[in-house]
Amino acid sequence: MGHPRFGLLSHDWARWALVAAPVLLGVAVLVSGWTMYHGVQQASASLLRGQADALFERVVLQLMELPRPVPEADLLGVLADLQDEGLTSLRLISPDGRAVAEAGEPLGTRVEPLLALPPGQPLIENGRALVVFRGPPGRAGRRRFRGRPMPMLVLAFEPRMAMQLKAAAARTLGVGALAALVFVALALAGARWSYRRQQRALEAEHAERLGALGQMSAVLAHEIRNPLASLKGNAQLLARALPEGARERSKADRVVSEAVRLEALTNDLLDFVRRGDLQCVDVDPTRLLQTAAETLDVNLSIDDTQAPTVWRLDPQRLNLVLTNLLRNAHEANPQGVCARVAQANDRLLIEIRDRGPGVAPSDLSRIFEPFFTRRTQGTGLGLAVAKRMVDLHEGQIEVRNASEGGAVFRIWLPRGQRQEAS
Repeated sequence: MGHPRFGLLSHDWARWALVAAPVLLGVAVLVSGWTMYHGVQQASASLLRGQADALFERVVLQLMELPRPVPEADLLGVLADLQDEGLTSLRLISPDGRAVAEAGEPLGTRVEPLLALPPGQPLIENGRALVVFRGPPGRAGRRRFRGRPMPMLVLAFEPRMAMQLKAAAARTLGVGALAALVFVALALAGARWSYRRQQRALEAEHAERLGALGQMSAVLAHEIRNPLASLKGNAQLLARALPEGARERSKADRVVSEAVRLEALTNDLLDFVRRGDLQCVDVDPTRLLQTAAETLDVNLSIDDTQAPTVWRLDPQRLNLVLTNLLRNAHEANPQGVCARVAQANDRLLIEIRDRGPGVAPSDLSRIFEPFFTRRTQGTGLGLAVAKRMVDLHEGQIEVRNASEGGAVFRIWLPRGQRQEAS
């Protein structure tokens, strides 16, 4: 569940509802549009068949009054009477397949494909409907043609209403699909907005907590530093005054070591909350890395083939970063540490790699948090200090595990300017 201060949308169910509601609406619109389209398709087919049957009835009723064989002029008259109802062509075919009479526009197709269709089943071709009828309609027609074979009728007509209905259904389906896409886009936008809102709220809370932690840490460090220095100094004097091997000497040495550890903690706290202007000067970054390694007595190999000769940065702040990273790398693998200094896309890259066990995948996202550590000895502030110093330079620091083993820390720094550190 989300933090209560983030509001209703911080709850998982609320965020999922924000995404699911438009998606469900889109699916409902699409299903409704498809159902309507399918229904209209069936209605259009029924309408087309009904128009064909009606034209057939009208044609046959007129043909019954005409002599045999039907004169072409009379057939043209039948066609003229029914043109307003969409009839465009009329052909009579004898049972043996020969054309008896024809009127109107050419069919533009052979009769054989039409004969393969079920009787009365229209075939849509080039915007016209073609249909074959093989017998007279109704009892009256059967009595009238009794004893004389009824010629087959091939009708061609314009299925205006059916086509208009299908076009309207296609438009409706298109609008429904577009609406569904809009709803899905709204769902994605809502999910993105909700995620960003939550991230901003988390970042704001994190910054607020870090600010409070920094203020508290600064006060504690300043208050503890002076009495701690006195405690450490007197403990060291006491230890020197006691003989080697004595039980009291080991206790005094332990007090000294604990005082040293507390002193390191206070120094780390002060480094973490340090404020002020960045003192950016032109520095040889490779030499700065070598100096930090020599101070820690770390066996370091550096690839500086693409390193710039100078870079503008705050050497004191960056030295804190390099010292913390080199110390961690040396503890992970005392045999040696690899580093690379290069310029890439107008940014300075400093890469430090060890050959140790690497960072647990679950720790990669938390490794730069203050006081986060897996070590029994340590303050958990070293990497937090490193990240803060890099942030002051408006740079980036990242960590990943190398495929062949070990952890790789990368620092990206722009060219520094004199700026306010906050």
